[in-house]
Amino acid sequence: MGNLPKVIALLFRMLPLILLDPVYLMLLLFLGSIVYSQYRRVYLMQQRLFGLNRGTPWKETAVSFGYGLLGGIAASVVFVMLGITLSSSGILFVWLTALLLMLFNPRFMCFAYAGGIVSLVHLVFGVPKINVTSIMGLVGVLHLVEALLIFLNGHRNAMPVYIQDSEGKVVGGFSMQRFWPLPFVAVLASVEPISALESAISMPDWWPLLRPEILIPAGLTLVFRMSPIFAGLGYSDIAMSSLPESKAAYAARNLFFYSIALLGLTFLADRYPYLKLIPVLFAPLGHEFVIRFGQQREKNRASVFTYNNGVMVLDIYPNSPAAIMGLSRGDVILQINDISITSPQQLISEIGPWIIDPILTVQNVIEKRPPRQIKFKGKIPPLGFIPVPQPNQSVYMVMRETWLLRTLKQWWRNLKR
Repeated sequence: MGNLPKVIALLFRMLPLILLDPVYLMLLLFLGSIVYSQYRRVYLMQQRLFGLNRGTPWKETAVSFGYGLLGGIAASVVFVMLGITLSSSGILFVWLTALLLMLFNPRFMCFAYAGGIVSLVHLVFGVPKINVTSIMGLVGVLHLVEALLIFLNGHRNAMPVYIQDSEGKVVGGFSMQRFWPLPFVAVLASVEPISALESAISMPDWWPLLRPEILIPAGLTLVFRMSPIFAGLGYSDIAMSSLPESKAAYAARNLFFYSIALLGLTFLADRYPYLKLIPVLFAPLGHEFVIRFGQQREKNRASVFTYNNGVMVLDIYPNSPAAIMGLSRGDVILQINDISITSPQQLISEIGPWIIDPILTVQNVIEKRPPRQIKFKGKIPPLGFIPVPQPNQSVYMVMRETWLLRTLKQWWRNLKR
């Protein structure tokens, strides 16, 4: 591995200094404000839907920064060890395109779509001047890190929702939305005087794996420097056929394989330039396939958050009697004081106006655990949980497109008339 350990040590020495740089810190704060606004929207929505106060936008933003820093370290190590070189101009074009795509749909603020579009425009028209394989390498590594973050943090504070399934029935589910600011260190290539090599660290002959397309004039040499970059990653999904933890793990696995495939195609295109179009098309189309495949799988599978015998728990209010009892998602309340419970209405009737020291018979039907008894010392109601919806539930969440996308579709329909 040669001097790679020295490079990794230098990388870890750079990270604290980068976070103290005023310009870089301002960019991260700007990205943090976007993350905060997204969590505030989620927080207000769950308050309006169920009066659920779980976490705060500030806390979730802080947690996301922590995980983003972890992901940034992982991305930095991969970039440096593999020698995936970038150009500052290429990253700028990708960022601007991603911000533009966000106006159509927040999930399109993704480097897979933005990088694919910028690279395709370059291959067709020759502008902007970018290194296509470098951009594709950036997309591949960032999605590799995103898969890690989804696995670790994607299920956190999943919001309970009532939603209509493919058969038109209203069922319970969870909306998962996470956002991570990602500060990382990338390798930038530049042409400098040969004297710059005096303080440089020599690298193995195979490094970097993705070589920059730079013409080197006589008397100059190619120098690689580590430079701070930032990106934003996000995850949005719906879990109806499984618990949020299982759905996030499934999504992370699919994204991991997508990232490995994209990196493999990128390295191949770097060796054989006539293949560049393949990773450029695979980046957005493969990413969209992963999302669509997950959505279709969710539609085709039956929801686990529906039950006809007893009252099923969808989610728990923090610090409530239900939380103290140890009730969890998927638990079904079958009996209270040996009286069978068949509906939420009967549950309300049995515990109203109040009941002292109740004994509940509960079974978790999702995890297929045997029935258990819970002896609660105290008075209920309130119990403090959100039940799964009844078949005749009239209020549920509907997924809407962004205003810009709706406007464009309406304009297109009017144009066709």
